[in-house]
Amino acid sequence: MDLKSTRFYGAKSEPINHQSVVSELSAGSFTWQILEVDHGAVDQYQVLVAGGRDALDTEAGAQSYLEHLHNFGEITGDMSGGTAVPLGADQSNTSLVVDGTWMLKVFRKLEEGINPDVELLSSIGDCPHVAGVRGYLTHDGKVLAMMQEFITGGRDGFQLALDPGLYSEHDLGAAIRTVHEALAEAFGTETVAGSRIRGSLNSHLDELLTQTDALSPFEDNLREIYSRIPDGDVDIQRIHGDLHLGQTLLADRWYLIDFEGEPARPLEQRRLPDHPLRDVAGMVRSFGYAHAMGGKADVDKLLAGYGTSRSPVLDAYIADKAAYEVVYEANNRPDWVDIPLRAIRELS
Repeated sequence: MDLKSTRFYGAKSEPINHQSVVSELSAGSFTWQILEVDHGAVDQYQVLVAGGRDALDTEAGAQSYLEHLHNFGEITGDMSGGTAVPLGADQSNTSLVVDGTWMLKVFRKLEEGINPDVELLSSIGDCPHVAGVRGYLTHDGKVLAMMQEFITGGRDGFQLALDPGLYSEHDLGAAIRTVHEALAEAFGTETVAGSRIRGSLNSHLDELLTQTDALSPFEDNLREIYSRIPDGDVDIQRIHGDLHLGQTLLADRWYLIDFEGEPARPLEQRRLPDHPLRDVAGMVRSFGYAHAMGGKADVDKLLAGYGTSRSPVLDAYIADKAAYEVVYEANNRPDWVDIPLRAIRELS
């Protein structure tokens, strides 16, 4: 099948050197496959094929996956259900609503090891601001899918930010704090020197500078922002890792979703502890994008709800996120590159 025609394939700009089927099983009138793709790097993708096309996001395909998933690998917990329909609007993964109560999240790009989405949500399922995991499916050490609570009536946080007055930034900040506290309790914390944070951010900048020329004029500004981080000890812990308004839903309360971490980073990097202000910074930058698109979201209320204020550490993480956004926009939406560049200028 043509992976480049799918929404979830992540290397569309690179030629595919070789593609092969490494696992295959019949699933009724469909065929479940794991494809191995060489595009300079080698990745594996999970598909459900009919007529040479992926069909998981169709009603028949969704139902077939649910009915046959027990054949695809080993189930931990409970993944049973009667009916499945596609949630729709997915990109990197595909979500199916099971019996109107559960969400079956099917991971498309497969990686060796426990997916952070499964790992974290399995441990903090009693936190009121996440959808807990009921069960998950693995195949040869890779997580294929997980079954979690379905957040009924959830509205996307970014879309709400474009329609001011529908939500409380303070409550969102408080929800993020509650999730961080649950993660710290479940996985513990670690104390590191501020110099380690500075070193990590500078190393990340070294990588980003090789990916676009648009960031080069701001290198000195960014390194100066990072230099403001004090030398004292700070606590790091497991965090969301890729938090923005699109990773939140508002229903009866705020929920944080998609705990996989930043998709461009290798899995083992995404599982490393980090400063919780990285998540807060991601949300601040998401507010910046909402403002750029005509929305109104109050950063001060967000920070007050979280229980923090602007600081050299938070500013450094905001700058790091903006630098990442410069690379993304330069390579994907050049007309938008000034949105993150404006944030770096304001921090300098």
